[in-house]
Amino acid sequence: MSLDKSDLLGSEIESTYLFKWSGAYAGFFSNDRLFDRTGRYLGWCDAKGSVWKYNGEWLGLVVEKNYLVRDLRAFSQKRPSQVPPVPARPPMPPASRVARVPWPNCCDPLEALLRIPTPEDLVGEWGSDEEKLQLDRDGRFQWIAMEPVMSAVGDWELRGQELLLRWEGVAESERVYWVIEFTGDSLLLRWMRKTGRSLPFWLWRQPMQSDSGVEKATNEPQTT
Repeated sequence: MSLDKSDLLGSEIESTYLFKWSGAYAGFFSNDRLFDRTGRYLGWCDAKGSVWKYNGEWLGLVVEKNYLVRDLRAFSQKRPSQVPPVPARPPMPPASRVARVPWPNCCDPLEALLRIPTPEDLVGEWGSDEEKLQLDRDGRFQWIAMEPVMSAVGDWELRGQELLLRWEGVAESERVYWVIEFTGDSLLLRWMRKTGRSLPFWLWRQPMQSDSGVEKATNEPQTT
């Protein structure tokens, strides 16, 4: 089934609710800017009804005013990212809608964009050039900074979109990190400090290795 441009909404979008096809309220458009339900900037919509992620990746098309669809047969596209707007004040959230099935040969791009991990999803080693974070299945963690070299241990817990790390032997023992985005092999976090909040930072899933240094097979979901 092809996408009919008559079903698309482009320049007319203004303070419009957006739902997942599951019926859950996902976010809203303020003019042509897309925000999640908390007011976090997700991307923008052009005059033809195409929606682009904040980093310029193509998300899909606006259909029936309140939904997004992504044609699984379409080629990947990218545009230059735009200057992020000031975070929007979220409107009063509407009631959920009846679940529907996305159009044939299409998926709901909001399911992946707004995916919330489970504790099982986070078990393993995550890292960047600056730091590494090991989250164990028994609720223990180890954090290592590369420069200057520092380390910490403690307990961890996932509460919705909040990753709570209880550091041992430090003054600010409970540290809350907001899970902004999760893809299965990447994790975008923000440290919600008591005196402010950090800039968002990415961690990537690290390959599991045996004692001999050979990479182990893993059943974790892979994304492209």
